[in-house]
Amino acid sequence: MHMMPMPQGFRLKFLPDKIVIQDNGTGMDYEGLQQYFLIGSEEKVIHHRSPKFGRKRIGQFGIGKFASLSAATCFEVITQHKNFAARVVFDKKDWENSKETWYLPLEIRAPHPQRGDGTTVILSGLIKSFDPEEVEKKLIEGVPLKAPDFDVYLNGRRLVPRSFVGQRIPILEGCKFGLVSGEIIITPKSMASFKELGIDVKVKGVTVKKELFGMETWGKVVSRIKGEVNADFLPITSDRSGFVTDSEEYQEFLKVMSKVVNNVKKTLGKEADRREDRRAKNRILTLYFCGKLTLTIL
Repeated sequence: MHMMPMPQGFRLKFLPDKIVIQDNGTGMDYEGLQQYFLIGSEEKVIHHRSPKFGRKRIGQFGIGKFASLSAATCFEVITQHKNFAARVVFDKKDWENSKETWYLPLEIRAPHPQRGDGTTVILSGLIKSFDPEEVEKKLIEGVPLKAPDFDVYLNGRRLVPRSFVGQRIPILEGCKFGLVSGEIIITPKSMASFKELGIDVKVKGVTVKKELFGMETWGKVVSRIKGEVNADFLPITSDRSGFVTDSEEYQEFLKVMSKVVNNVKKTLGKEADRREDRRAKNRILTLYFCGKLTLTIL
């Protein structure tokens, strides 16, 4: 009996004293570990797709792993790639107390056949607390959950991408820098929400920022507009919290989104016209034969 291969992805587990993230990707060999701990490495720029599944790699600046040290004092990486396995521990206290040249301690291990290829990251010595709902929200926004054969589990529960009910407006526009794709959804009035206003703007499947593209002037109806747009060519800031707005790429993107927003506005206008037509049809002339004519508006 042949076992079906497990989809690629990762599992994130919160424990009282640590956070464990485990994936079943290709893992890293010795050279890969060197690249991993090199800030500003161009590895993901040069090789922008993963070797195993050909997925677009997300990181760009090589600082995300060390940003996790704002939440923990110890950053541990355990990885395995074919016949190579190793463990690296970055202890912030040891680093701060070192008076001479300090090197990351590398422990070469024997490969574990049952574990297989992949990487585990452990954050311990937590100095920050996390709201589970906020963590789930950030994962849904920041991980390409719609990618085929890619599963993400949080404390044993598989995460699924958000979905909205409503009228869908597909986006598929090209510009000289690349493709802009996605969809805008006009939700029913009953599902309108002023929480998390804006369209998710994604680069390589990850939400970088929410944008309204001028729709903030539309009044309450903006609370019905949801959706996402993907533009992998957009340059992002070094902290990955926004875009380089004065770049030519971003200006081209805004031109595309101007067309999209106009389509959304037209669709809302047609919807308003249909409502007015229905109201007009509901005007009924009722005749009463009691000596007078009465016009009743329903």
